[in-house]
Amino acid sequence: MIEDILREAAVASFDFRQFANPTDPLAELFDEWVDYYRLKFAIAKVVQPKSILEIGVRFGYSARSFLEASPSAKFVGIDLDCDRFGGEPGALNWAQKILHGYNARFIVANSQKMQRFPEGSYDLVHVDGQQDGIGTFHDLRRAVAQAKWVLLDGYFWTRENFLNANDFLLKFKDVISYAFVIPGYAGDLLIRVRDTPSCSVPIVPISDANDSGNIRQFYDKAYYLRDCGGFQTFRRSEGKIIDDVRYVAMLELARLTRLRRALDLGCGRGEIAYQLALRGCEVTAVDYSSAAIELAKSCLEGETKELKDRITYLCADAATLSLEQRYDIALAGDLIEHLSPHEVTSLFANVASHLERDGLFIIHTYPNLWFYKYHHPRLRAAAAKLGAFVPAEPRTRYELLMHINEQSPAGLRRQLSHAFAYVRVWLGRPDSPGEGLVQKLNRTEVIAAPDIYAVASHSPIDVEAARRLFTQPVLADYVEKELSLHIAPWPQQLTIGQRYNLVVRITNKSAARISSLPPWPVNVSYHWCECPGGSIVMFEGLRTRLPRAIEPGETLDVHATIRSPESPGEYQLSMTLVQEGCRWFDTAVVATCIVTISRGS
Repeated sequence: MIEDILREAAVASFDFRQFANPTDPLAELFDEWVDYYRLKFAIAKVVQPKSILEIGVRFGYSARSFLEASPSAKFVGIDLDCDRFGGEPGALNWAQKILHGYNARFIVANSQKMQRFPEGSYDLVHVDGQQDGIGTFHDLRRAVAQAKWVLLDGYFWTRENFLNANDFLLKFKDVISYAFVIPGYAGDLLIRVRDTPSCSVPIVPISDANDSGNIRQFYDKAYYLRDCGGFQTFRRSEGKIIDDVRYVAMLELARLTRLRRALDLGCGRGEIAYQLALRGCEVTAVDYSSAAIELAKSCLEGETKELKDRITYLCADAATLSLEQRYDIALAGDLIEHLSPHEVTSLFANVASHLERDGLFIIHTYPNLWFYKYHHPRLRAAAAKLGAFVPAEPRTRYELLMHINEQSPAGLRRQLSHAFAYVRVWLGRPDSPGEGLVQKLNRTEVIAAPDIYAVASHSPIDVEAARRLFTQPVLADYVEKELSLHIAPWPQQLTIGQRYNLVVRITNKSAARISSLPPWPVNVSYHWCECPGGSIVMFEGLRTRLPRAIEPGETLDVHATIRSPESPGEYQLSMTLVQEGCRWFDTAVVATCIVTISRGS
């Protein structure tokens, strides 16, 4: 294909200057543009499109190039006919003149306002290269949804255009059969769109996504195992490990009330329901995705019947769910951004009517709408000054489709207050989920915090107790001597360079509370030493978060991840605890064994 295009361009006698506008303000560049438009002629000559859409027509030079090569094609051009995006006021009149006699029509409109381009599908969509990064991403996204071929003009025109076009290729790689670049005057990126995308996720938004039912089918296993937050850990640990601080924070907040009956709304893969059941809680786990329910049930494989019986799974719509009992706690982790405003209203009212008087409704949602709306543009501006790159579109492909109701702190507080007498909303960051709870944030910090947490109740909320949950102090020296670790069974033989999960039982006989939350989190880790000799081959082992705090007098089983050494031999594995930024507890809190590391079969 590329050789055919280059060969055609080399032998073509096509010269756009025959129909160029002599009053064009850029007329002095006409001689430089001859090969540029000859390439467009060659692309159309090889592709032979029957229908063409052009975004950004200007004087119609590209349009005429395409139609000279494929004269029977139907042509639609969209242009604002103004001086924005490299356009020229009145230029469209000239374009209409030079395309007289062809099957061509023009639409004066802003493509950035369009959810879908007019007139269905096209063989070739040409996207003008004068767009900024945001416009480039927007038009490419719509183009690949409606085209067999997409030609991006000006791929090398600006760094912003180049980098955002590449960000698009990364996010939408599953809908592209192949793409290649022809440098030329400004660089042309030619994309061949797959006839059948390899992913079920739509390319453009569902235009009538006024409730989550319209996107329900896209909550499949691919989403939960490839994109949904925490998917790497789930795949590695089968749901037994939680290392997402957002989930840890929600489970910590559950300590503020009794844990007899819990309602996990939008349970997803089921990690939170599993952890609540480990605490002895009777859990109702709800999700309208059958794929989610199937994955959530898989968390219980290998567990006792007693534990399995504590969780009831319901494949149902959380917003309209019919409930028969009251709950001490309800949780909605990363759910409400996937529901429309009227669905969220129904959800809150339903939870309010089935929550015990002193029960708690705990919410996490991402992103804080202000983070994308106000903070992201600031990040882009700051990065540009440093010569760095931040994508124009911060959202992932799944977020672009599935986030139909991103929240602001004020909006969430207002909506919760209609259903609950007591509401507390705060902002956090991935490394500090309680940041906005334990301290007052200024305007810059408010828009820079991506996570929103909320607690709602019919009774007063113990805010001071909540603050204590999010404040792990530096532990005193004596605490180390009153913690113990036990592993059973120990591994006897492992393969080099592989990850494994061990169940580490931690007993806290001290008077201190131990958690993996900031500012000084405590995690499970390990060392590897050679045998004999004892020289350390791996000191900084992988970290595993505690799924919840260990209160004084408590024992907690933690599914910890280790990675074996890269060379075969006999090694001593020492499991221990580390308080990040402070100290290792390997003087007293350590469990060791000898493990043979082999190359495997």
